Amino acid sequence: MTKDKKIFVICLILFLSKNQLVNSMEKYQESSLIPAGEFLMGTKEGTEIERPVHKVYLEAFRISLYEVSNQEFEMFQPKHIRSVSSSCDKCPVTMISWYQANSYCKNINARLPSEAEWEKAARGPTGYRYSFGKISDQSKSNFANDFKFGAKTVRSFQPNGYGLYNMSGNVWEWVDDWFSLYTNAKIDKLTTMMPNEKMVRGGSWYNSAYYINTGMRFKLNPEIKLNSIGFRCAWDVQ
Repeated sequence: MTKDKKIFVICLILFLSKNQLVNSMEKYQESSLIPAGEFLMGTKEGTEIERPVHKVYLEAFRISLYEVSNQEFEMFQPKHIRSVSSSCDKCPVTMISWYQANSYCKNINARLPSEAEWEKAARGPTGYRYSFGKISDQSKSNFANDFKFGAKTVRSFQPNGYGLYNMSGNVWEWVDDWFSLYTNAKIDKLTTMMPNEKMVRGGSWYNSAYYINTGMRFKLNPEIKLNSIGFRCAWDVQ
């Protein structure tokens, strides 16, 4: 390699490192602090895998106010092909696997939220059934629409009590956990346990109110890519 090429490569690395740092700081600043404490996880309204409702204690953490947008993800993966159901710059990125979502978060010095962290954040300080409140309301979230309706921008509607947008509806969100049953779940673990599946939470624009309940769980192969699944990132609090 010539001297000029070496200088070019060094300058390129420094430029990309600077951009990564700036993006990381911007995303961290657009996050909400979720305080340490207990909350009730799960719901009696769902299936057997959402039960029993149980107390979980979590240390404080931070989570992004918004789903990661197409524009943000494409700074990390320029060749990403957008879904026609979520195609605008500020629409949530979709058609990405769990592995891609995990890599993006790590690239900005973050991580995917745990399933418990996601649910606590989605419920807000008051522990609501939906992120936007106690009662199903289409004026407050993007759900129960025709499939062709598509996702809205990541800053749509009003935030919940922690300042988080679109935790119920818009697009499902990958979380960190492999699927497992809750402690004391009264179902046959041998027939239900699928340790090769990751969890998604929150429901999407075409799902009914049943699916956007903050306690609902859904498990999928981590390699799958759908036009209704996105994600947001989280951070430990030092």
